[in-house]
Amino acid sequence: MQSGRYGAKRIVDMHCHILPEVDDGSKSVEMTLQMLQIAQAEGITDIIATPHYQSGRFYTPPDVIEEMIVKLREHAMQKGIHIRVYPGTEIYYRSGLEEQLDKGKLAVMNHTNYILVEFAPLDDFNYIRNGMEELRGMGYIPILAHVERFQCMLEDIERVKSIKRVGCKISANAGSIAGDYGFRIKRYLGKLLGEQLIDYVGTDAHSAERRSPRMKKCAELLYKKYDSRYVDDILYGNAERNLLEEDE
Repeated sequence: MQSGRYGAKRIVDMHCHILPEVDDGSKSVEMTLQMLQIAQAEGITDIIATPHYQSGRFYTPPDVIEEMIVKLREHAMQKGIHIRVYPGTEIYYRSGLEEQLDKGKLAVMNHTNYILVEFAPLDDFNYIRNGMEELRGMGYIPILAHVERFQCMLEDIERVKSIKRVGCKISANAGSIAGDYGFRIKRYLGKLLGEQLIDYVGTDAHSAERRSPRMKKCAELLYKKYDSRYVDDILYGNAERNLLEEDE
């Protein structure tokens, strides 16, 4: 990465469907390597691989994720790609996750107590809040994936604050911040960023084409409009402290 390009010494993509043939993300090792090449060109230095977990649809055991990452690192090195890749999962919330988490059946974010959690776009706010609080009560720190996708969160910024007050974290997708999904979403995230309510940014990339790991446009916009120390935190600082600590 050219560290002076955005002002960030690193950029951590903490939400990326880069592992091949495990969910609706990368379709092959070749596509994964293309995605890594794009990510490197975009200034990304670290990626947490977050394949979907959705009961009855997607599931990749933690040991399989670890094995795939080891192989991926080898392939990347052969291609001259210098991006560090770490294990994780994007967990679709449902009641009863406690047993699977406690038995180590789901990969958390790089062996920490942080977990990336998603819900259905039209889920009720009380359901989302109660789910996040349940996970928090189990000793995990849940990160709400792509906050801008939930209708109930779009309706009232106070709901984001409510979730943060109980110790949960908030993430947004880089493309949404950059305006790729419309002005309404961009304006909403601008409000959250203005109040420093976003904790992490991920690409949520699924391919080397339409949903690719792009971060440059987002990073440039962030450094242009917001406090640089806060932008440092959401692009890499928070991840350094909380998600990547065991590999530092």
